Amino acid sequence: MTLRGAPAARVPAVMASLESLPADQRAVLQLLLKQGKSYEELSALLRIDTTAVRERAHDAVAALGPESAGVSSDRTDEIADYLLGQQSASQRAATREYLEGSAAGRAWARTTAGTLKPLAGEDLPLPDIPAERAEVDEAFDALDRRTARRDEVQRSSKTGSLLLLGGLGIVVAVVLILLLSGGDDDPDTASTPQTQTTATPQILGQADLNPPEGSDDDADGVAFVVRQGGQLGLAIQAQGLARSREGSAYGVWLSNSPGNSRFLGFIQTPVGENGTLQSVSALEQGTDGFRELLLTRESQENPERPGNVVLRGQIAAPSPEAGGAGGATPAPPGGGAQTA
Repeated sequence: MTLRGAPAARVPAVMASLESLPADQRAVLQLLLKQGKSYEELSALLRIDTTAVRERAHDAVAALGPESAGVSSDRTDEIADYLLGQQSASQRAATREYLEGSAAGRAWARTTAGTLKPLAGEDLPLPDIPAERAEVDEAFDALDRRTARRDEVQRSSKTGSLLLLGGLGIVVAVVLILLLSGGDDDPDTASTPQTQTTATPQILGQADLNPPEGSDDDADGVAFVVRQGGQLGLAIQAQGLARSREGSAYGVWLSNSPGNSRFLGFIQTPVGENGTLQSVSALEQGTDGFRELLLTRESQENPERPGNVVLRGQIAAPSPEAGGAGGATPAPPGGGAQTA
């Protein structure tokens, strides 16, 4: 067996290129990497000792690798066997364990693997270089945190949906506060009434809002037509919406058909990352007779027909349990938002 010199004498300070390797070393690497041969098979093919084949491979890999600061020649030989696929299962496990714990070993292995990669066949890729154990633990910890956060968001979303679609009392309270206060601090789709009143609000109609048939969107919402004194109001809450983008805005329509619709106005406050929308606005007289409420995405300043429908819902009289504030059961809205 040829005597091996010290690592400094064996490994050049400047990495060699594949083309600069001696022909016998380059041939050994090509047979090992492109054809997946073993040291023993090459020994029989080349009619030389297996030890000589291994040494040629080790010398070639060492020449292609960087200066092995902090990595002994025995370790570079071990890494070479690992990269060339010349280890048993137990040897591969031991090498991977070493690389996980050695930053210098990982750096040498990754640089050398990058140089060898052009010689590796597509069907015989080089083995991966494992990450540091601490990096692996940190990655799993991050995955656990992401998973926990995703579960939390999903639970919150489900809870929010139940509150949204079943939160009649919350919506009525919002309408009452905004109608009494003049509504200057919240988004609206039309001018909010400024006349203050102490009359109890009455729910005239409600609509469960869902995406159009065939849509893959997960958005949903609820809308209420409310009367307080002589003023009609419309309250909308929705979630799961796409955030507002420049050049478009959410609009609200009352509709019987695309050609028989009435535009109530734009949602003034943009929808943010959380995808939620809350709007309270006044309804003008003469908005009765419409059966459906639409939430749309509009790209024109003065739309004449509804744009892209995001949510829609049939306006119906509320259940007796809803009853409006104070428990009185309102009359059905007669197919649309009732006027006073």
